[in-house]
Amino acid sequence: MQVSQAGFPAPVIVSSTDDLAQLCARLKQEPFVTIDTEFVREHTYWPELCVVQLGGVSDVAVIDTLAPGLDLAPLADLLATESCVKVFHAARQDLEIFLHLFDALPCSIFDTQVAAMVGGYGDQVGYDTLVSAITGASIDKTHRFSDWSARPLSKAQIAYAAADVTHLRDVYLTLHRELEKQNRLHWADAELAVLNDPATFRPD
Repeated sequence: MQVSQAGFPAPVIVSSTDDLAQLCARLKQEPFVTIDTEFVREHTYWPELCVVQLGGVSDVAVIDTLAPGLDLAPLADLLATESCVKVFHAARQDLEIFLHLFDALPCSIFDTQVAAMVGGYGDQVGYDTLVSAITGASIDKTHRFSDWSARPLSKAQIAYAAADVTHLRDVYLTLHRELEKQNRLHWADAELAVLNDPATFRPD
């Protein structure tokens, strides 16, 4: 296994259905997986999904959802696996995209932005701010507004995309542990209920 400089698995690009199926089969066996998306939304009501990032114990994957012939069914299956917690930060737009694509929300959602609010880190805290507060790491947000529909993806874009799910693992574990100690996990569950309701994301 290759390891990045930060100590996380080196990111790999996934652009074939077979590779995606193998990746998702591994991740389904894990207690949680970190997830993020990159998309463009300039010309359509619904966002156009360009990249999905997945982080596991031994996998950091950047899925090229625009790759010709790629079938996202293995990803849908992973998202529907109740035993694996799906960890997001500021999940609303990600969930909206998945609901539109698969006509179902992911099961077992955990949003670190919601958990951070419950844990006293402030309302709507940004990912880079939360990562810095919990891990001390600095996130380079230079590519936040990249054109994610352009191909090929640059090395810098891939590194940026990977960082959105690697540090999120440490953030999740810390927040979950802190909320357990504070006996506030049920508070977070109550706040997350709205994200588990498809009606939240339907157009009026």
